[in-house]
Amino acid sequence: MSPKNMAVKRNSPDDRRERAAKRGDAGGRIRDVLLLSALALLLLFAVWQIFYGDKEESQTYAVGSESEQRLCALLSEIDGVGEVRVMICEDENGAESVVVVCEGANDLRVNMDIREAVSAALGTDEKSVKIYLMKE
Repeated sequence: MSPKNMAVKRNSPDDRRERAAKRGDAGGRIRDVLLLSALALLLLFAVWQIFYGDKEESQTYAVGSESEQRLCALLSEIDGVGEVRVMICEDENGAESVVVVCEGANDLRVNMDIREAVSAALGTDEKSVKIYLMKE
């Protein structure tokens, strides 16, 4: 092949398509790297949310009995109680003891109101109601 034919061959439409395809492949590699980077960031964010996200939202509590749910609703209506969790320990005769964890447990008045309300609602002795401060 003569040098003249080679020059023609290099500028042929096929050769131009091939060079354009090579340039496009480099653009495709950039696109792939960007897509992979975005996926890696998304995965990193998801892992961060699972392990370091808001602990309050990530904690799950077992759904209590209907009595516990009703007692929680009742106690949360008392002024100063705030967020509340209740566990009723029962025996064959009914409620044996009750554990209350709430935000307002440090206030003596709130503590007494909770004790009286639980005792009245469940028919237990006030001494069997234990009240604790909820952690922040």
